[in-house]
Amino acid sequence: MKWSNVLHWISAISAVIGVLFFLAALFNVSLLGLSRSNLFNDAPTFLLISIAFGVGTILHMKLEKK
Repeated sequence: MKWSNVLHWISAISAVIGVLFFLAALFNVSLLGLSRSNLFNDAPTFLLISIAFGVGTILHMKLEKK
């Protein structure tokens, strides 16, 4: 399996988690025992992780073509 596939899946999963955390905090739902403030603080972190792995995916795809 190529690294770009792995990075792509990590990026997609962390984006979904980030969106779920944000929506749970927005509608005041306790998710995994986390409070609303924890969810609001963790959501951007997961979204930034998703962006970082997305950039890594693009870089690895370019390197694998060579």
